[in-house]
Amino acid sequence: MELNNLRRILQKYEEGETSLKEERDLKEYFSTNEIPEEFVAYKSIFNFNIDAKKIEYKKEILVESVLRKKWALAGIAASILIVMSFLFFNDFTNNKLEDQNLGTIEDPEQAYLKTKETLQMVANVFSDGKEDLQYLNEFNKTKNKFIKDQ
Repeated sequence: MELNNLRRILQKYEEGETSLKEERDLKEYFSTNEIPEEFVAYKSIFNFNIDAKKIEYKKEILVESVLRKKWALAGIAASILIVMSFLFFNDFTNNKLEDQNLGTIEDPEQAYLKTKETLQMVANVFSDGKEDLQYLNEFNKTKNKFIKDQ
């Protein structure tokens, strides 16, 4: 490869505009030992893949799929445990409530009296809230006086 052509292709390479064929030609050119001194820096760039292929990793690699299987099994076991505990405790609390027989009055007169008492308590709570609104009405009257004066 002539030097002018080499400079032009290297310029394109630095700008990121080379084609794959041009990059293969550069790699092939720099794999030879006859390189002008001004292009020695490029030799390590294009020969990196050749050197990298020689590197070996001897440590055993744990495949990711084995880890995924372990986590999947742990997730399944946790799901089963959650469902079983929900069923156990839900059944346990339902039995407790059924044993207490809450909210059921057999006698209609007693049921009427209890309902009346409950509704009276609700009415008292609402009337307490209505008394607090009297303060709000007084505040509005005072506010309106100030607004009319201005």
